[in-house]
Amino acid sequence: MKSNSIHIKNRHLSRVALIAAAMLTVSGSAFADEEVEKEPLSQIGIETGLELYDRDKADTCVPGALQIRVNVHNVTPVGILKLELFGEENFMKKKGKLRRIRVPAAESPQKVCINLPYPGSYAVVSYHDKDGDRRLDKKWNFKPKEPYGLSNNPEIKSLRLPKYSETGFDVPMEGVDIDINLVDLRKDD
Repeated sequence: MKSNSIHIKNRHLSRVALIAAAMLTVSGSAFADEEVEKEPLSQIGIETGLELYDRDKADTCVPGALQIRVNVHNVTPVGILKLELFGEENFMKKKGKLRRIRVPAAESPQKVCINLPYPGSYAVVSYHDKDGDRRLDKKWNFKPKEPYGLSNNPEIKSLRLPKYSETGFDVPMEGVDIDINLVDLRKDD
């Protein structure tokens, strides 16, 4: 009697599994027929073969405008150069990011400009995404494998995130020019 009930339970479970598989197949094919709209690459993305979109674009550099004009040093013309703009609140956290810019990496120094809505205190974080995968590659101990840098070029000697007090700077109405020196930790290992 016991083996009979096990057989019936197994048969019931097999039917449930078949029904679930059939439902997934039907719903999967329904979704396969729908076209998922994907943002098209920007013109520069098409020209360079890099995954760059219009939302990634840097602003036009204008001397005297309310913007941060960043000269990034130690860049080579391969992959993507990424800059992120932060205020003091939620510094270096996703929800604290005010702006993200990705551009094709060029010969150093590379100038990238970021328009601002108003004067104030800001910080810029940058890295050279050499393989163009839109991510900062890290080692097992979370140290960056790719060159990175921050505004004010703080020297970071331990495995900790920099503080806003080390990287923040004031931007007046006429904007500001800053330099970021990318550091490649692989050279130190």
